[in-house]
Amino acid sequence: MDPFSLVVGITGLLSLASQTIKLTKAYVQSTKHAKDTATEMLQELDVLHFNLSHLDKLLKSEEVARPFDPTSVLVSSTNACRTKLTTIYHKLDGAGQSRLKQLVWPLSKDDHQETIIQLRAFSQWIQFSLTVDGCALLSKTSAEVLAILTKQLDTFRLLGDVDRRTRSIEQSLTNQAQMLRDDRAVEEREKALNWLSTVKHEQKHHDVRMPRMDGTGEWLLNEVAFRSWRDNSRSRDNVLWCHGIQGSGKSVLA
Repeated sequence: MDPFSLVVGITGLLSLASQTIKLTKAYVQSTKHAKDTATEMLQELDVLHFNLSHLDKLLKSEEVARPFDPTSVLVSSTNACRTKLTTIYHKLDGAGQSRLKQLVWPLSKDDHQETIIQLRAFSQWIQFSLTVDGCALLSKTSAEVLAILTKQLDTFRLLGDVDRRTRSIEQSLTNQAQMLRDDRAVEEREKALNWLSTVKHEQKHHDVRMPRMDGTGEWLLNEVAFRSWRDNSRSRDNVLWCHGIQGSGKSVLA
């Protein structure tokens, strides 16, 4: 099928879509109990009409000169869209002949939902064809399109694996950089502490612990003053001060 023949078909489809939109608008204005349903249908028809008009312009341009296989995806979708729009038009037009019937949306709930899904699918296919590459792809048969899209999907998956590996390496480098910053912070902290005092606190703590034996400091825990301080939650003073001369064992006790 040459592009001109397809353009003629698209032009007729545009006219059919316009007539169906006109009937749907009448239901939106007159239907009381299904206004939202009719409005939803109208929105899908408007989108479809918009995409069809752009496809019509593309097919009339010099960019598209290739023939279309009669079994191509675009031709098949166009024919299916025409069949569906014709069905919708006759249902709306037949019910609209009666003023009483025009007050009720003529499509059942299931029929309405199925129609909405089909109209969206048609719009998506047409939207996909609104580029020269997309139109060239959809000029092929469904089997050829499926093979090409499968190959593209495999390529995308491969690129996705590369992207995931790149992100993994990037995260690893970020973690290593954070570890280096943490090590440097610890080093700077140790330098600051050494500048404040040259005392080896860990060694001092170890030396103080050496004299401790089982029972060391239990006498303090049994002291009345200690128990009173420990059990008196209302006490404003939360510090227990233990004083003594140098070498009396304060550090060992603590």
